Amino acid sequence: MDQLDTLWSEREIRAVLQRYCRGLDRLDEELAASAYHEDAHDDRGVIRGNAHDFIKQIVPVLRDAYTGTLHTLHGTTIEIDGDAAGVETYCTAYHYRESDGTKRVEQYAGRYVDRFERRDGAWKIARRLVLIDWSLVQEVPLDPAEAQAGFNPSRRDRSDASYQVLPLQGPDAPTL
Repeated sequence: MDQLDTLWSEREIRAVLQRYCRGLDRLDEELAASAYHEDAHDDRGVIRGNAHDFIKQIVPVLRDAYTGTLHTLHGTTIEIDGDAAGVETYCTAYHYRESDGTKRVEQYAGRYVDRFERRDGAWKIARRLVLIDWSLVQEVPLDPAEAQAGFNPSRRDRSDASYQVLPLQGPDAPTL
């Protein structure tokens, strides 16, 4: 593998990781699932099995149980060997919910430990192990509507403003 192929592969792998997070936060099942090969395995400890089945299960949970989520990626280590790559990505997920009249933010910090494979020229996740390093639940003392007053609102579906500029290619590409 030459240096240009290595750099391009690393870029594609990072794009897959971002697409997964964006798909979860926008409750876009198709986008989140596009990060995985059809036969991919996902292991979160409490949930193990086909990754596409996991996406079909988790998106409705995120929609129904939480008012908002934010998945962020931090340092990523990528080691490529031909058409396979070992990838470790530090991540933090924030989940906002209200229950019993109390507003809470749940924070999960951990790592995605992935085996990526390039099949038919496309890098996607073949196996994922999710490791939790720590978690924290905090009550939110300020009314979120007050804190967000005057800001542009985010949407948790395809009406979100980001869909006006993404994707930039293909039949669904917006006209800028």
